[in-house]
Order: sequence, then structure tokens, then C-alpha cells
Amino acid sequence: MVNASLPEAFTLFIDRDAWSAKLDRALRAAEIPFVAHRDLFAHDTPDEKWLAEAGRRGWLVLTRDQNIRRRPDELKALRDAGVLLFALTSGNLSAQETADLAVSCWPRMIRLAETTTRPAIFSITRSGDIRRIER
Repeated sequence: MVNASLPEAFTLFIDRDAWSAKLDRALRAAEIPFVAHRDLFAHDTPDEKWLAEAGRRGWLVLTRDQNIRRRPDELKALRDAGVLLFALTSGNLSAQETADLAVSCWPRMIRLAETTTRPAIFSITRSGDIRRIER
């Protein structure tokens, strides 16, 4: 759900591996504008394609896929598109924990979006710490 009153740069794109119904409900309740991978792309769409679109639109990306920065084609797509990506570092977060973390970290993600030159990759830890891990 994209809120037209906010710039697209402050829209959160939820990668297919991070999306859940609980996250959807939490983002809506917190009035955080977002687009889910499933709303625009087939499940098997290559990461390079949706990364390019997220970059073109200036969306902030939330994913569980920490390996995007390790796969040369995906990292190149991220860099070429100027993506600002936030990777959840704990692979065993429940859907509710993911939802709570996304909502609580949103204000800091916005501040980083306002002050960070793209592209950039940040990690989000289980405790909510956000650290830059890739330029």
C-alpha cells in the first residue's frame, strides 16, 4: 500500500523472503507506506529485476537475504540501481518479530535514507541495531 502523500523514496519494498501477513498488518497499522514483492512480481522473478525497479523508484528495500551482497550479479544490480537495502541479520525471526522490528526501525531507516548516498546496504540486528555493511 503506497501512501501518495509521501515521496516514493520513503516507501518500503518488502522482498518475498521477508513478507508475511503479520508484517503487512503491522505496516498498515503503523501507516508505513510499502509495496510487497508479491504485488508486483512473480515469485521467481530474478533479484536483479526487482532490485532495478526498487532503485528506479527510490524505494527502501527490506530483505532477509544477506547474500545479495555476496552474489556478483545481484550486487551489481543493487549498485547500478542505487538501492538502499536493509537486511535482517537474524534468519530465525518469527513473523511477529519481523513485523515489530520493521515498525520500530522505520524512523531510523528514514533518517538514513535522508543522509546516505546510495547505493548502500545496512544490517538490522534482532535488537534493532542498524549498521552499514556495504557501500
